[in-house]
Amino acid sequence: MTTPSSEIDPRPVGLLRRLGAVVYDALLLLAIWMILGLAFVLLNAATGFHSTRLNFVANLVAGWAFFYWFWTRTGQTLGMQSWNIQLRTQHGQPVGAWPATLRYLVAVAQWLFLLLGIWLAREYGNLAIILVTAVVLFGLGLSAIHDRRWMLHDWLSGTELVRIPGLARPRWRQKSEG
Repeated sequence: MTTPSSEIDPRPVGLLRRLGAVVYDALLLLAIWMILGLAFVLLNAATGFHSTRLNFVANLVAGWAFFYWFWTRTGQTLGMQSWNIQLRTQHGQPVGAWPATLRYLVAVAQWLFLLLGIWLAREYGNLAIILVTAVVLFGLGLSAIHDRRWMLHDWLSGTELVRIPGLARPRWRQKSEG
């Protein structure tokens, strides 16, 4: 279900629109992780087996499965549908298995780096805060100077987000406005 190129808005997808989709998808992913966590709690209660590392890896795999499923099928997660953006290759084609996986891995690495920076800032104070903030701002700055506003995971995976037209207004809404 790819939108024809003639219907794509030529303006780049900005940071706020990306973050809106990320927040929406994060809530959905959090619900999946909660169900997965419940499964681990039940497993622990039934068998006494507990592994934080296995739980962490299971959450990463569940996140990958979530994004992989949506990106390779329609190019849109539910959050992306809400914000009218779609993931494609640089050449406007649907995203395949490897670009979707690489995009996810790079994005997760970025988030883990940010979390590591927060932990370092908490442990080591102001110098770590300055370094982490500088690296994050540098990454956002690179995105701001790119003509299509690509982030690091866009560059490395060969994919991009494009704006697509929103859903048409319901007929009852069109009649009352006109």
